[in-house]
Amino acid sequence: MKLNLENIEPRRRLLDVWSAMSDFAFADRTWQWQGRGESNSISDAEQLLCILQPATALPQLRLADPNETSEDAKFALRRFGTESQIPRTIIEVLEEYLSRHTVQDGTPSFAGGSAFLPWTPGEKPTEEQRGLDLLTSFTTSLSLCLSALEFLQDYLETTARGSWRVRSEELQRRLSERLTGALVGLIRGFTTAAVDPVSSEGAALIRLLDQDETGEPQLIIDRFNRLMAPVRGRINELRLGTVVAQELEDPNLPFELGWTWGIASDAPLVAFDDAHTADLPQAPGVALSAPFLYFTLMSLDAIEQLTADRVRVLGLLTPLQDRLASALGQRRDLTQIFWSRLARFQGTTRWPLEDLPWRTLDGTESDYFSLMVTAVLTQEVRQRTASGPDLRRLEPLLTELANRARITRRPVRDDTALVLHEPGERIELNGAEKLGPSVSVQVSDFAPVLFKRCMQMAELTTDASARDRLLGLATQVWNHLSQRRIDGGKAAGLWDDPARVFGGIRDHHEDPLWSMNARVVDALVTSANALNTRQSHNNRVNEVAIGLLSEAEHLLYDQQMSTPALNYSPIQRGLEEIRISLQRARAVINDNPSIALALSINAITQMDKNNEARQNARDGREL
Repeated sequence: MKLNLENIEPRRRLLDVWSAMSDFAFADRTWQWQGRGESNSISDAEQLLCILQPATALPQLRLADPNETSEDAKFALRRFGTESQIPRTIIEVLEEYLSRHTVQDGTPSFAGGSAFLPWTPGEKPTEEQRGLDLLTSFTTSLSLCLSALEFLQDYLETTARGSWRVRSEELQRRLSERLTGALVGLIRGFTTAAVDPVSSEGAALIRLLDQDETGEPQLIIDRFNRLMAPVRGRINELRLGTVVAQELEDPNLPFELGWTWGIASDAPLVAFDDAHTADLPQAPGVALSAPFLYFTLMSLDAIEQLTADRVRVLGLLTPLQDRLASALGQRRDLTQIFWSRLARFQGTTRWPLEDLPWRTLDGTESDYFSLMVTAVLTQEVRQRTASGPDLRRLEPLLTELANRARITRRPVRDDTALVLHEPGERIELNGAEKLGPSVSVQVSDFAPVLFKRCMQMAELTTDASARDRLLGLATQVWNHLSQRRIDGGKAAGLWDDPARVFGGIRDHHEDPLWSMNARVVDALVTSANALNTRQSHNNRVNEVAIGLLSEAEHLLYDQQMSTPALNYSPIQRGLEEIRISLQRARAVINDNPSIALALSINAITQMDKNNEARQNARDGREL
C-alpha cells in the first residue's frame, strides 16, 4: 500500500468535497442526482448533506449570508454562481429534492427504492417492497431537514428578499412536515424483543456474555437480569408508537431493544393531539420487531442531533416535534444504557466487546458489528462524564479493528477482511419477504465510521498521550480514506474506489457512492470539532507555566529596580512591554497555560538580552 502522508485538515478536505461535488452534480447547471446506483430518498439526502452539514455545523463555512461566505468556500462552489447565487442554488435543489420524494397527496415519502437489494442473486425486489419505508430514510431525512432548516433560518434573517423570502418560507414549511414524518417513523421503528433462554438466540446471548466460560447459563441470565433491571423498569414508559411485549414483564426473561430496519410489524399508530398533523399518513409496518445493530446506531446518531444546543437555541422544532424528540430521547437513553452494559458485561477476564468479532443473536459475526457496538458505547460515554478506564479499554479496540479491517495492516492474498470495504456488509431485512423475495441492504462505511469514532474518543480523553495515539490512528485511517477517492473522470475527488488501495479488489468505480461521501463528510465535521475542543490541561504544563511565570516576574522586578528612571530609554520601553506581556500571561494561565509559557519564555529571553547589553556597555566603559 502506498503511504500517503496527508494531514486531516478538516476545512481544506471539506472544501475539496464541495469542489468535487459541484463539478460532478452541477456541471451543466442542472443538479445530477445519479450516483453509483439509482437515485432514492436516502442517497439524494446524503448527497445534499455533503453540502449542508458543513455549512451549518461549522460557522467558518457558512453559505446563507453572502457577506460571511469565505473566499475559499466561494471558489469551491463557483459552479453555483456568485456568493449571492450560492444560497439560491441550494434552495432550488432542496425544492427539487422535496418534489422528488413527496407523493401526490403532498405527504413525504421515505421509500427505500433502489436501496433494497435481493438477498439471493438473480432475484428482484417487487415494487411493493421498493415502496417500503426504510429506517435509513428517516435518519438521513432528519439530518437533512435540521441542516436545511438552520440554513434557511440564517438566510431569512440575513439575506432573503422578495420572491426568495416567499420561497424560503414555503420550503421551511415543507421541510418541517418531512421532519415530523421522519420523527414519527423513528418512533415506530423502535422495538423490544424478549429472548427465550432455551432458544438458539438465548444460547447465543449466554455464549456472548459468559467470557469466563463458567458453563453456568442460569448464573449468566441472573446476572444479566440484575444488570438490566433499571432498563426493564423504564421500558413501560415507552408507549408512544411502540408495543412492549408482555413477556418483558417477567423479570427472569432476558430481552433486547433498539431499532429495526423500518416500521416494526407490531408498531401502533402514533396518536397525535395536534389538529394540523392528525391526518399525517402512517404506513403499516412489516419489519421484524427485533433490533438490528446497524439501524440502531444510525438512529442513535440521528437522535443525537436533535439534542444539539444549536437546535434548541435556534428553535428549529415545533411544539409537536419537540414532544416527539423527547420520546426519541427516552429511547436513545435506554438503548445506550442497554448496549453499553451488554458490551461491558462484567466477568473477571474481558468484556464481550473485546472478544472480536461481535456475534449477534442470530449467529452472525462480523468486525463491522464490533465497530457498531464500539460506536454505541462511545456515544454512551459521551453522554456521561467520560470514564478513564472505559476509554483506556476502547482505544486498543479501535486500533485492533483498524488492523483487522486491513486499514493499518497489509492484506494477505484472498483476504476476507476486504469484504468490509467492497462490496460491504450485507444485512437481511427480515419481514420484507412477506411482500416478495428476501431483500437486504449493503453498507460499506467501515472506514469513515472508524475515523469518526477515533476523533470522538480523542475529543473525550484527558490523557495527552492517549489523545496523541488516537489522533495518530485517526490520521492513518484518513490517509487510507484519502487514497480511496475516485481518480479521474467527472467524479474525481469523491468516494469510493477501494480498488485503489486494495490490490485484492479488481473492479474500479467511476461514480460516487453517496452513502460513503456523507459518512466521510460527517466524520470530517466531527474531526473539526474534536480538533478545536480544548482538553483538560496537563498538570505538568500548568506547573511549569506557573513556575516560569513566577521566575519571569522576579527577573522583571529586578531589572526595573536596577534601571535608571530619569528618562524613558529604549530599555525602559522594553521593560514596559515585558510587563504588559507578563500581565497577559497571568490572565490566561488557567485557561491557556501553553500561551502563558510562551509569553514567559519570550520575556525571559528579552531580559537576558538586556543583561547582555548592559554587560557589553560596562565592558566598553572599562576599556
